[in-house]
Amino acid sequence: MATEDKKTIKVFFVDFWKGFDPENNFFVDRMKLYFQVQIEKQSPDFLFYSWNGYENLKYTNCVKLYFTGENDVPDFNLCDYAIGFHHITFADRYFRLPLFVLYKCFGQLPVNYADTLDKKVYLDRKFCSFVVSNSQAADPIRDEFFAALSKYKKVDSGGRHLNNIGYNVPDKQEFISKYKFNIAFENSMVPGYTTEKLHQPLAASTIPIYWGNPRVEDDFNKEAFVYVNDYATLDQAVAEIIRLDNDDETYLKKLLQPSFITGQRDMDAWLESFDNYIQQVFQNDVPDAKRLPMFGYSAFYRKRRKVVEFICRLPGLKYLIRKVSYNS
Repeated sequence: MATEDKKTIKVFFVDFWKGFDPENNFFVDRMKLYFQVQIEKQSPDFLFYSWNGYENLKYTNCVKLYFTGENDVPDFNLCDYAIGFHHITFADRYFRLPLFVLYKCFGQLPVNYADTLDKKVYLDRKFCSFVVSNSQAADPIRDEFFAALSKYKKVDSGGRHLNNIGYNVPDKQEFISKYKFNIAFENSMVPGYTTEKLHQPLAASTIPIYWGNPRVEDDFNKEAFVYVNDYATLDQAVAEIIRLDNDDETYLKKLLQPSFITGQRDMDAWLESFDNYIQQVFQNDVPDAKRLPMFGYSAFYRKRRKVVEFICRLPGLKYLIRKVSYNS
């Protein structure tokens, strides 16, 4: 599409994580393929916002798109559209974009590398790695499993949490590639929520010991990792790892499993689907668009959103109101 034929859209980004660049990110890169993108802080027509703050509450006359990579469910009374990892359906207002699509290592996940596998190299690696730096708000099962598996052999912990190697590893991907296994536990168990915890060891050709997303098999091949959720006790999961560690043939058979389930979309398919969605949003919607009540966006809900936004700007109340709204 010629540049002069592209529709101009004014967008901005707020409340994303530290280091997020409003002018250079996944969303802008995809939008520029179809639109002339103008970064407009003061009066955007479309506002992308996330979970890390309240700046979005200052914007009232624009279409709001919420993006979450954390364990929270979008409140469609406060946003016009949402992009997340949950398996939910809300007509054209929601798009499921799993976190793994945004990771560079997604395109590196092996489909089948049997012909290129140097068996001796992979079998001669050290036992198991563990790299965690932020332990706040994590399910205690992760530390419990680390302790249980360490009774069999030392698990090398290279993050700030439970570090036992004397330094913090500078390159996690390179570090875990030197081990046969990697403890890859999510912070919490949420349907659809699969983070880099699983993708990184798969891309490093080490077997993940995974706990988390109870619907992980919707996207990934469970035969490619040890799925702790499937075991009645942690001791049973540890027993399976011990078995794999001592049976080279069985270990290699699991290591050679494809990362994805049969028919899973590849990177190009995910991006095409997302592009179609975002084009639909920007081509059809305008600021202050009036939605049908059946979609939960009647005049009542728009007024409710404005009231909530106003109250949230009052000192001392914004956290409480936001907490109530997001958990209602």
